[in-house]
Amino acid sequence: MADAPDYANPPIAELVLGAQFSPLTKLTSGHFGLFWKSLGDEWTDPSDGPLLDDNFERFDGPRWEQLPKLQLHFGPVRLPGRFVIGHRDKQRLLQVQATRFHFNWRKRDGFYPSYRRLIAEFEETFARFEAFARDAGLGSVAVNQWEMTYIDAFPQGEYWQTPTDWPAVLPGLFGPLPLADGLVLETRAAEWNCEIAPKRGRLYVAAQLGQTPDSQKTALVLHTTARGPVGKGGADTLRAGLDLGHDAAIETFLRVTSDEIKARWGKKT
Repeated sequence: MADAPDYANPPIAELVLGAQFSPLTKLTSGHFGLFWKSLGDEWTDPSDGPLLDDNFERFDGPRWEQLPKLQLHFGPVRLPGRFVIGHRDKQRLLQVQATRFHFNWRKRDGFYPSYRRLIAEFEETFARFEAFARDAGLGSVAVNQWEMTYIDAFPQGEYWQTPTDWPAVLPGLFGPLPLADGLVLETRAAEWNCEIAPKRGRLYVAAQLGQTPDSQKTALVLHTTARGPVGKGGADTLRAGLDLGHDAAIETFLRVTSDEIKARWGKKT
């Protein structure tokens, strides 16, 4: 795993670490409550959410056939849905459904605790879920995909004034635009989809106008998602896949951001 520079105040707003697995067909809403109770008093805020669609990175056909398509769902809501559990520190979140387990860190107060610390927390809570599923008679958790997402936010006023300034923030994604006289740029967007060669996964990078998750300020928001298979030609283990995605995401992030912007974040002492 590559070591990224240890910045004191990076622009990260959220990190999501996740596992996708074969359906636990015996899972019910009652099991969600039992799992929540097994976590202890630190996890205090349960809620429900809609199911997340499964995603599979495939490499056996033309890429255009595999691009995400609009999906319309008709009929009754599938149960059980997605169970969301908030931590009392308001920075951590668990999301569980019959085919997925996600661990979110969201910046509220304080500093980003580092990937190494958060991956350890993810592994610990996922191991507890695996043990729960086994002990509850739900079967073994057969992981088929790893997934991670970084969300970085560059607030307006702090990093830029108008979208014409974005090339100074993310020069690897945005270049100057030769606008005709009388045109004022209101917004723009950039998107990359990359294979993590050879066929180990994909990296999705998208930057566009949005809001900071915590204070809802206008911001240039960068989403970086890495995802790939586990087994059958993919990563040997879930952790190996997540480390692979981390390395690809961090190296790309450092390459697309300007040196002047990185200097603002400072180094930890």
